[in-house]
Amino acid sequence: MMQLYRLTQCRAAAVAPGSQCDVLATFDHLPLLNKRILITAPRQYASKLTALLVDAGARPTWVPGVAISRLSEQQHWQQLDHSLQQLESYSHLAFTSKNGILAVLERLAALHGGPEEAVQYVQQSGIKLCALGADGQVLRDAGLQVHVSPKEASTKGLAAELAATSQAAGAHILCPVPHVAGGLVEPPIVPRFMDALAAAGADALRVPAYLTSLGLPGPECCAKEAALLQQGYFDAIAFSSTAEAQGLCLLMDGKEAVVSAVQQHCTVLAAHGPYTAAGAGDVLGLPVPIVSRNFSTFNGLVAALADALH
Repeated sequence: MMQLYRLTQCRAAAVAPGSQCDVLATFDHLPLLNKRILITAPRQYASKLTALLVDAGARPTWVPGVAISRLSEQQHWQQLDHSLQQLESYSHLAFTSKNGILAVLERLAALHGGPEEAVQYVQQSGIKLCALGADGQVLRDAGLQVHVSPKEASTKGLAAELAATSQAAGAHILCPVPHVAGGLVEPPIVPRFMDALAAAGADALRVPAYLTSLGLPGPECCAKEAALLQQGYFDAIAFSSTAEAQGLCLLMDGKEAVVSAVQQHCTVLAAHGPYTAAGAGDVLGLPVPIVSRNFSTFNGLVAALADALH
């Protein structure tokens, strides 16, 4: 009876975008069946988004607008290491992305002789850790506590949460953020975050933790996908960050070519959260109508796509 009950639960969840229960679902239970969606997320996120889209019946194509990697310049390494060796002098360590968490944990392990020693150092420093949405699980998996996790999984939400809980005024906050290079321009997300912390009375220091650069070596790497875009092959383009819109334009013959194709073929633009939607819209000069309401995970983006395209 219990097995039958569980099977019934899984079959009932078949229509939910992102569900991996009903592997035997028929076509009419796949809300994104045969929808061709161009995704621009970096490698670290693309596999998760692709899996969710495929579960919903979509046929995703991946052209990474940005690449995430370790810092390449010595001066940035030294700046990060210097800050991480003085955690006890900060009240909060505010992460703005999963990549920032991974980069910092890696450097701490290198500085202190291993992952366990790094965790012990962080715990003994007394610093409070801040993370957005599901990103916090990376810290928990490492054995660390997440002290601040805002209801709205965004930098704006984090700044508001710190202010609302009286943790911002007088605080000394270390913010590991990406160093943007490779022809990309830093989106306004991080500068606005730093301004919001300062306005709330915090002394916040930004430090480069990882590198964000163009997602592919050059346009020749995605010439076939660029041709498909011009032919109207894609039903939608899904952005998970503002920088991805910049990268897509650089890789696909420029902004004018991308905008022309989108307008000519009525390709729908989608974004992972309202801030990405606003940023991508500014880059392209076009509205981004499909926006995930729940943007703590990619389930929200897939659900928004399903609502719009089903």
